[in-house]
Amino acid sequence: MDADSRSKNRDANDPRFRSSTFLEIPSRVIRLVKTRIRRLVGRQAEVPSYGFADPRHNQVLAFQASLRRKTPKHVHFIAVTGSCGKSTAIAVAYAILSTTGKWFKEAGRRRTRAPRPTKGTETSTAFCIEEIHAGHPGMIAESVRILKPQIGVITTIGGDHYDCYRGLEATAREKGRLVESLPPDGVAILNIDSPHIAEMTQRTRARLITFGRAREADLRALHIVSSAWPDRLSVEVAYRGEIVLVETKLVGEHWIPSVLAGIAIGLVSGVDLKTCAEIVKSVEPVFSRCSVHSRPDDAAYVLDAFKAPYWTIAEGLAFVKNARASRKTIVFGTISDYPGSASPRYRRVARNALEVADRVIFVGPHAAHIDKLLRQGVGKDRLFGFQTAYQASAFIGSDEIAGELIYVKGSVVDHIERIMLARLDEVVCWKERCGRKRSCTDCPKYRIAASPPLGLAHSDGSARVSV
Repeated sequence: MDADSRSKNRDANDPRFRSSTFLEIPSRVIRLVKTRIRRLVGRQAEVPSYGFADPRHNQVLAFQASLRRKTPKHVHFIAVTGSCGKSTAIAVAYAILSTTGKWFKEAGRRRTRAPRPTKGTETSTAFCIEEIHAGHPGMIAESVRILKPQIGVITTIGGDHYDCYRGLEATAREKGRLVESLPPDGVAILNIDSPHIAEMTQRTRARLITFGRAREADLRALHIVSSAWPDRLSVEVAYRGEIVLVETKLVGEHWIPSVLAGIAIGLVSGVDLKTCAEIVKSVEPVFSRCSVHSRPDDAAYVLDAFKAPYWTIAEGLAFVKNARASRKTIVFGTISDYPGSASPRYRRVARNALEVADRVIFVGPHAAHIDKLLRQGVGKDRLFGFQTAYQASAFIGSDEIAGELIYVKGSVVDHIERIMLARLDEVVCWKERCGRKRSCTDCPKYRIAASPPLGLAHSDGSARVSV
């Protein structure tokens, strides 16, 4: 054997020369996959089954069980449910109760982690608020069995989770499990403006506190002082003969139920009406629930991009119609929770939006539903469709007007908040349909660059897409 052959054999057999050979790569991948599988199986084994096929439901209930187990017994639970407005009602309540030292903030959105009550919980804390969901029939009943709330709040009844409930009556029955579970010395805080919620007053043994615009409401919105953009919501509120002006940083009068629900929580917790009204002034909108993001030229993005059930579209269109701005643009992502086929719904939304806005833009796979309108010339030079958020962002950024209003309505899976983030926060992730059901700013990969799909990074990305 010559020297060259011996050298080749030595290189092939000597482990010092095999550390990066192709043959070892599959074994490394196999070890990595096995490790990930063991970790995944281990995590799932720690989550008890509550009888729901969707593991996310079991995970939420497991979180609630952990929260209840780790919370001191003297802490009273306040459970908040409703089709819309829960997060904002909790934000208002949190601002009110946090000034009294009677609250610790629930772990809320990070349901995979154990709750960590703040220091001093053992002595000064009196209340803990938990948002409970009705993503599937039976979830409310199981949540209240675990949490045993003393105070229950229902904000609205709407067409969310249509695939599960198929009607408002079924939704109301599920939400009503909360008030049915309250003890006689508990309190039910109900939006009496909703006929389906008003019927729940007969389904509880607890003391009732009703809120709304109706004359018989205990906590009543008397007069809307302002709500049209760029003004913020201000409303006169009456309770037991006392009338105060409640000024907020929220936009649109559709937030009145959430504001009243938060104030009602403060009232039953021992905070007077004037103090509640003073505190509400400082409450910022929850991100992506009509949160306001201003540009230096006095233009603004209003993000309503966490969920978009069909029944809430009318509220958004009313907000845009009443707004005062140099130009009004509506951006739609995925619209959810409606019976029948998608195309007629999207075209109806497009026609209604064109009546109140100067420009209407649809983003994502469902933008194709407006193709028929585009071919007919409806909304010429005013109606646009784009396959990706990157293209929509480039289009909007290429034609900016000082003082304009851009209202963004979609579902969290769309991540169309990037249209705002690209302008104000230099977003670098343009991955489409990443599967994460959380806002981009809450994502651990938010600052990790991801190029736009379809090779758009190498084009101007601003051309109108043929849908």
